[in-house]
Amino acid sequence: MTPYPDPKAPSPFTPKLVLGVGIIVMGLVLTLENLGLVEAHLLFRLWPLILIALGVAKLRQEGSDGTGAWVLIFVGAFILLANFSHLHLTDALGPLLIVALGILLVVKALKQSRGVPPELEKSDDFLQGTAIFGSFKRRVLTQALRGGELTAIFGGFEVDLRHAALAEPQARVDVFVLFGGGEIRVPEGWEIANRATSIMGSVGDSTYHGGDAQNGRPRLILTGLTLFGGVEVKS
Repeated sequence: MTPYPDPKAPSPFTPKLVLGVGIIVMGLVLTLENLGLVEAHLLFRLWPLILIALGVAKLRQEGSDGTGAWVLIFVGAFILLANFSHLHLTDALGPLLIVALGILLVVKALKQSRGVPPELEKSDDFLQGTAIFGSFKRRVLTQALRGGELTAIFGGFEVDLRHAALAEPQARVDVFVLFGGGEIRVPEGWEIANRATSIMGSVGDSTYHGGDAQNGRPRLILTGLTLFGGVEVKS
């Protein structure tokens, strides 16, 4: 019998749910304004929160590649900032659209070059994480880790693999960092093979290297690219 709640069940936090709740809130605000209880024009300045919530919902939705979600979050945060500051939206919108387009192209290029099989991409044994103008923390507990991909663009990540185990003698994690940083913690005894390229950046290995080398110990291979940022591997 499947336990309740089912840990594999899809999240109810969907874009349609967010949109529906947003419409309900807008209707309630208009009702309160008609009753003279609130000033709706002040509350409506918060409407970009709906875009941000839609983006978060798309990130949590199974099968979403995250690109459109991050665009929604970015646009919503920018408009919200403009609503509560002296920023002229039209002055900064053009350059920011160029930045957004560049990020979109980078994310698409990474997805294509990494070429992760769909069945592996959806597996709980494959590490995935993307931070764009933000950050995330991930604690991995799987005992059959098959690799992963980590992306940080103007953001950062913290990944804890100390309670994980590899499915094979070695696994590859591809990292891409642009104006950001990340930290990966691994169990003691893991061997780290750094094959990533760094341009005005770095990939550091601070794991313990004392004692005699052990044959057959788990091996984590780091590939990818760091630009104006860095990744640190620690025990």
